Amino acid sequence: MRFTESLADIAVRSNMSVTMRERGKLVDRREGHNVFTITGRNLLSKLLSWQTPLTTNDVPYTQRRVRWMGVGIGTQLEVTNVSSLNQATLATATDYLVPIQSVEFPTSTSVRFIREFATGEITVLSPTPVVVTEAGLFADVDLASGPPTEDAPFSGGRTTLDPSVTTNPPIAYKAFDGMTKTRDFTMEIHWELRFL
Repeated sequence: MRFTESLADIAVRSNMSVTMRERGKLVDRREGHNVFTITGRNLLSKLLSWQTPLTTNDVPYTQRRVRWMGVGIGTQLEVTNVSSLNQATLATATDYLVPIQSVEFPTSTSVRFIREFATGEITVLSPTPVVVTEAGLFADVDLASGPPTEDAPFSGGRTTLDPSVTTNPPIAYKAFDGMTKTRDFTMEIHWELRFL
């Protein structure tokens, strides 16, 4: 039996939109396709597999799921080997990564991750405006119970990524024309993955 080309060409399409609002009124917007990184592709391959299949104690390769978003003020090419934000900027007083706030399923083959950065976030250290030019989507796990070895936490942490450092690898990355974030504005990111 021969596989059809449509079965052989399963793809992930990743779209991202950013909206800036002042008291609910739209101020600025960016949207477009972005890159699904090697880190993201590796995650998907491991989510589909068991380390010890068909046993009474199945062990997954990973428990990671999409957990964080982060933004930056640098830029780099949108290529699959992006390994971190080019120049991450603090989202809170201590962290570059912040948790996803909600998840939606617009269709049976897509998922959307949403995070709204409040007026005091990103511009947390001073009232000086911050020109945001890049964003990343990150996968992680809360290590509540016996995770696989691959999901070992960073030193002293409950998660595999340390949200207080700038070197975390994104599963998806987007560079865009600068958006000026001030303490008057909220900034909302919608990151949608569609499986074609």
